[in-house]
Amino acid sequence: MADNSAGQTRTPAQDPGTPGTAVGKIVFDATALTAADDLFIDCGFTPRYVRIRNTNGVTIEWYAGMAEASAFKQDATGAATLSAAVGIKTDPRGFRVAQNATLAAVAASNTLYYLAKV
Repeated sequence: MADNSAGQTRTPAQDPGTPGTAVGKIVFDATALTAADDLFIDCGFTPRYVRIRNTNGVTIEWYAGMAEASAFKQDATGAATLSAAVGIKTDPRGFRVAQNATLAAVAASNTLYYLAKV
C-alpha cells in the first residue's frame, strides 16, 4: 500500500491560536486513484479525532479508541454506517485515509476538507 500524492493541490493550515488542531483542503484533479493506496495528511501530530467531508457529500469520522482503519461514514443521503475494514489510520505525524471506492471519501475531481485534533 502506497501513499498517494498525484493529482492534488493541498492547502493545509495549523491554527496557531489552537495548538493541536489542523484544518485544510485537498483538491483532486481527474487523475485516477488507486483503491489500494492511502492519502496521507501530515498535520504534525497524532490526532485523537479526525473528520473529513468531500464535495460529494460524504463525511467520515474517526475517534481515539476506534480500531485503526475504521470510520463512521455518512453518505450524501444521510445514511450512516460503520466502516470496520477501511477508513482512517493514525500516524505519529498525521493520518491516512483509504482511497477505497466503497468508502468514497477520496475521489478524483473532488475536494476534500479535513479537521484533525489532538
